[in-house]
Amino acid sequence: MQIVQETDLQSQIDEALKRAKDKKVLYFYDEAGYKQLIGVFEKKKADEIKKYFKNKKLINRVTEFEIKTTEPDSAWG
Repeated sequence: MQIVQETDLQSQIDEALKRAKDKKVLYFYDEAGYKQLIGVFEKKKADEIKKYFKNKKLINRVTEFEIKTTEPDSAWG
């Protein structure tokens, strides 16, 4: 016998959105054009990482996207 379990997905989504923070995802393109994930970071840390690549004259290989997530920051350096 199956038990019907009713879940309120909208309330779960709303709760996750309350905990989510705005962050940036950074990717690096290698010489062959393949995209590699650098990581997910708070905006301030992402700016520091972009500055690092700018100093190495590789900033044109870095792309960024803004996301909203509950995931912790990636390790860097």
